[in-house]
Amino acid sequence: MPTIEERKHDDGSVSYRVKIRLKGRPQVSETFSRKTDARIWAQQMEVELRRGRALGLRRTVAQAIDHYLEHELPLLAESERHNRIYHLKWWRERLGDRRLEEIRLADARECLLTLVGRKIATLNRYRVALSAVLSTVVEEEWLDTNPLHRARRRKRPNAEREEERDREVTSEEIERLKASCRRSEDSRLHALVTCAHASGAREGELMGMEWRRAELWPRVYDAATGETRQGVPRVEVVDTKNGTSRILYFPGEAGEILRQMKKQPRLSPYIFAPAGAREEKPPRFPRQAWRYWRKKAGLSDVRFHDLRHSWACMLLDSGATLAQLMILGGWKSAIMVRRYAARAQRHGSDAVEVMHRRGLL
Repeated sequence: MPTIEERKHDDGSVSYRVKIRLKGRPQVSETFSRKTDARIWAQQMEVELRRGRALGLRRTVAQAIDHYLEHELPLLAESERHNRIYHLKWWRERLGDRRLEEIRLADARECLLTLVGRKIATLNRYRVALSAVLSTVVEEEWLDTNPLHRARRRKRPNAEREEERDREVTSEEIERLKASCRRSEDSRLHALVTCAHASGAREGELMGMEWRRAELWPRVYDAATGETRQGVPRVEVVDTKNGTSRILYFPGEAGEILRQMKKQPRLSPYIFAPAGAREEKPPRFPRQAWRYWRKKAGLSDVRFHDLRHSWACMLLDSGATLAQLMILGGWKSAIMVRRYAARAQRHGSDAVEVMHRRGLL
């Protein structure tokens, strides 16, 4: 509903400021010297706003998606962008022509019901993609509120809940896998498998590694001797899944592979860019080669992410704590590493024995 505010100025003149605010639209205001003009404008503008014809406010979901893809998508981790683009393409096909102020929670739910047979987690990802777009345009004042914020994430029914994947790659299997990948025409595949198993890096983190952030011959201070010594090769990655940078360590064979790769002429700033390529953005993972040589090794059930899980298990078996695992693995909270709690407890007695030897117990 319009409000008219009388304003007196220092020179004795009077003006009338009209404010109109309707739900789902930004506030509109205008100033007049005559109150009659202010009333007429307020009545006309309110009608126009209700019809959605004023000030170019007939923005659609498609326009909102375009705005998000241009301004917000680049801020997302590289590994998350592909799925986000796919989900938003799906929403564009169904709601793209609809005006933003017309979108209701029921509309989104109706669309999601067409995804018959999809798991609850998948439906939640579709909903999150649309909600991210709507939250962005709320900040731009295209909308007052995000209608999807009133929705709760659906929980998986017990019948749909799967057992947490626990595929640990044994030392014999990893050697077989590396031997198979070494035969690939894509020389990157063997290096990727070796580095993933040695560092616990995610697929997207490996593909996003840059030479300028690599320290392949670091010197570290040894507190025991007071001298510096050769450290483990490391690479800082800034485009991680959770949005925070972290350091990946590449001991043993993995570090030596990176050193040898560094000696070869490279045209791209990315470590795992194809030979001779001038990649200006993170290269794609050689998925087809990975699937082929994984199958040749007789390990069709192994996923690339299982190498990260195996690294975490090895780290705990070597005496690392859950806190150290969180830092080195790039997990943000203890909830994310709770699956490893039981394994960590197996080595809990080590700390107790140390205290006992020191006479503290």
